[in-house]
Amino acid sequence: MKTTIISDIHDHVWNLQKALERPELQATEALICCGDLCSPFIIKLLGQGYGNPIHIVLGNNDGDVASIVKVAQNFSNIHIHGEYFRGDLGGISVAANHYPEKARSLAENGGYDVVCYGHNHILLADEMVGDTLLINPGAIMGYHGGELKDLSATFLVLDTETREATVYHL
Repeated sequence: MKTTIISDIHDHVWNLQKALERPELQATEALICCGDLCSPFIIKLLGQGYGNPIHIVLGNNDGDVASIVKVAQNFSNIHIHGEYFRGDLGGISVAANHYPEKARSLAENGGYDVVCYGHNHILLADEMVGDTLLINPGAIMGYHGGELKDLSATFLVLDTETREATVYHL
């Protein structure tokens, strides 16, 4: 099974639309978003642009959670999980959270094959923590706010059979 991992959209509709148009993303069977969608209209773009299950954890910039949840109710494939997602995808156990420290803790404690996170906008596709693959898809936004610099806008496609993540640049 192939799963798309995205994070830190920060209302950048243009890069999100580019990602959703990519055949590599559309060929996946599920999508995980590691937070910082920002506005509720991003939910609508995700729901209209991707028909398979979408699992979303919330980030520190998702301010209007009530509206995000309300818009998500219009799409049966979108699941808002709050702070943590834990589930089985393609025969492996996956966890997602927005924050690097919390994700690393999940990986260090074991029990998951893959742990995904976002927040710092730093792409990480292949770190092993014990037996757990720890990954950060980078930022759809393509910008590092703390350092005020452009970054490559990226997302990952995870192959659950091989536990390998492939990086895609927008």
